[in-house]
Amino acid sequence: MGWFLGGGKPSAARPRDGEKAPAAAAAHESNRRRRPHPSPLSPIPLPSPKPQTHRKKHNHHHHHDKQNLHANILADIASHNYETPTPIQAQGIPVALSGRDVLGCAETGSGKTASFAIPLVQHCLAQPPLRPGDGPLALVLAPTRELAQQIDKEVAAFSHASGRGVRTAIVVGGVSMGDQRHELRSGAEVVVATPGRLIDHLQQGNTSLSRVSYVVLDEADRMLDMGFEPQIRDVLGALHPTRQTLLFSATMPPEIESLAAQYLNKPVKVKIGRVSVPTANVAQTLERCADGQKTELLAAMLHDELEQGKRGGPPMPLTIVFVERKTRCDEVAAALQGEGVPSAALHGGLSQGEREAALRDFAAGHARVLVATDVASRGLDVKGIGHVVNMDLPRAFEDYVHRIGRTGRAGTRGRATSFYTDRDAFLVSQIKTALQELERGNASAFAVGKEARAAERALAAKFRQSMRMGSAGLVASGGGGDGDGEDGGAPPPAVVKVADKYAHMAAAAASGALAAAGSADAAWDD
Repeated sequence: MGWFLGGGKPSAARPRDGEKAPAAAAAHESNRRRRPHPSPLSPIPLPSPKPQTHRKKHNHHHHHDKQNLHANILADIASHNYETPTPIQAQGIPVALSGRDVLGCAETGSGKTASFAIPLVQHCLAQPPLRPGDGPLALVLAPTRELAQQIDKEVAAFSHASGRGVRTAIVVGGVSMGDQRHELRSGAEVVVATPGRLIDHLQQGNTSLSRVSYVVLDEADRMLDMGFEPQIRDVLGALHPTRQTLLFSATMPPEIESLAAQYLNKPVKVKIGRVSVPTANVAQTLERCADGQKTELLAAMLHDELEQGKRGGPPMPLTIVFVERKTRCDEVAAALQGEGVPSAALHGGLSQGEREAALRDFAAGHARVLVATDVASRGLDVKGIGHVVNMDLPRAFEDYVHRIGRTGRAGTRGRATSFYTDRDAFLVSQIKTALQELERGNASAFAVGKEARAAERALAAKFRQSMRMGSAGLVASGGGGDGDGEDGGAPPPAVVKVADKYAHMAAAAASGALAAAGSADAAWDD
């Protein structure tokens, strides 16, 4: 592939304190017009953007000289034996190096991090050195601290030869504010951050956005899912509008397109693979069982796979097991360890050091199984995950899609096994319907986003209303279609036997009594 020269010109002179340069005032007004809907958060004391001269645009269709990259980057590429770029890198890197905004949509695990990390380092090396008190030149926002740490390592891999020319600081929750404050005030060309913690540091005056001219939003759909949209808008609204912005998302729901329309300037769209279908390469299996049998079935299945590998069969793939609660997470990991299956636990109740250790063991293969809550369902970038097990199905279909999207990445094949009980009837019906639609070629069957969630809520309400509790403890659901599903009507009525201990729940669901959030909902917040 060709490597292309990008980067920017030196910043214009700063106005004196309290004085707004005409260019800055005009830019501020332009930025205000691009942002018609103010943030629902109260205004925060973000620094005013400083003007920057316009970046020179290079025609990326006519430069095919790898030597146009900075010598330091070439040295790092050579040291890591990177020779053949992935499709997202081959398309995205030249565009980013040319100075254009990028709207990238690619399957997770497609190599998109390098597609913005290499241009990011090139951009920083082309800028004037930081002065005391300056904030970063480049900013990367990510939804989780695990993903932020992985991005930080990738940026470091391509800036190693540059030494102090490109220093990085990682700003995430779960780590001392004091240590991060010291790193930021000491000077860092690149800041990789989660939105909430970055806002905290900006409010305390620990850093400035005045020199940021290269911005990346990674896993933007997940950041919106997690409620970070107000913080993202606050940050983008405080930056100079001539910045270069790259937005990457595994899916492209309408709210991402809306965000891109407001904050990206005529972006080049880079689309790789089947967007919004993270399950296309995943063979999905549903297994019905009693809740008390799940641990035994899981241990037997994984132990058999491990033993087959020892006997010369296919090696046991790296496996993620998703469970409902933190305490169950630790219990299942311990049970698997007791059966001789090397396992680690990952959940929000662990310290940052414990979480990092679990991820290291899993990525290195020392732990073949990672037992996790939904904290690992997005942003986890571990190569070679071949099997996802839903020991406990999630509450929402979108969470199911994100979970099984941890496998079958970058064109590889994966599989997903889900244990379910009668209380999972609604979600199981959704999964089966989506699989049928996928077989018919409907690529949006596993779509995610606000519209998909709204449709799911409406369907769930209809499902509750259609449930009827009989004297024999039977729940009848569905109905209204001709049974073949071809006309888009509802599936034929299904009768599910509900265990006695769950009968009261079914009756409550039929009456709508379970519509309010329960005390157990907090277990899903980690």
